[in-house]
Amino acid sequence: MSKLLEDKVFISTRPTGQSAELESLLSEESATLIAMPTIEIRPLPLDEFSWLQLKNLESFNWIVFTSPNGLKFFFARLFELQNNYGLPEHLKIAVVGKKTAAHLECYGTSAEFINLGNTAEDFSTDFYHRVSPGERVLFPIGNLARSVIEDKISKKAICTRVLFYETVIPDTINEDTLQLIIKDQYDMIILSSPSGCSNLLKLVSGKMDTATLRLVCIGQTTSAEVIRSGLEPLITAGMANSQGISSAIINYFQKKQLIND
Repeated sequence: MSKLLEDKVFISTRPTGQSAELESLLSEESATLIAMPTIEIRPLPLDEFSWLQLKNLESFNWIVFTSPNGLKFFFARLFELQNNYGLPEHLKIAVVGKKTAAHLECYGTSAEFINLGNTAEDFSTDFYHRVSPGERVLFPIGNLARSVIEDKISKKAICTRVLFYETVIPDTINEDTLQLIIKDQYDMIILSSPSGCSNLLKLVSGKMDTATLRLVCIGQTTSAEVIRSGLEPLITAGMANSQGISSAIINYFQKKQLIND
């Protein structure tokens, strides 16, 4: 018996090395996933102010990680500074999502607060009630990070953001896969961030009608960027992770199959 996604081709725009789980999930339905990263995550050099914050972690009450990337590059710099991953005992950690929380195990620590929702808006609403007036909160983030959480929390606490990494378009793009998109020889393109969307549009602009792109968004934030760009997402996953994307795709084709039958 053929699988639901047999012979279907999906293209992942996630950064290099971040599509393995999704590839495994889709392959269970006999689909093919091709990686064509449209974003690259690079560490940023820290300026004097940023190093000072890192050296004075004991002055903070909370540290907030909004993604595994922020966590990864923060701890890399911390190790560079003190040759270990140790944090002040009183410093509490808050994270956006269970996936980010799981990465903390690699550094011998855990989160005090994990939000139940999938978005920055969900997190800021929940976290606001956990922060005490006047507390200091550190945000290790990237150059494209939104300020939704800080805007909310800063009404109650003192927020400090430090840039640890940047998101850029890769120096090289898989040209063969790009041609599959331009020639409409694929089924869906998977987007995991607003920057992934904007970079994809830059790559295909003037080479095809972008209105024909069949896009799958990891969550509402990415979906909003697609809509802002004048396009309509084919699918928006309910859960902002690989399982959520896979389930949303399978559900889409199951419904389509029922209609055709």
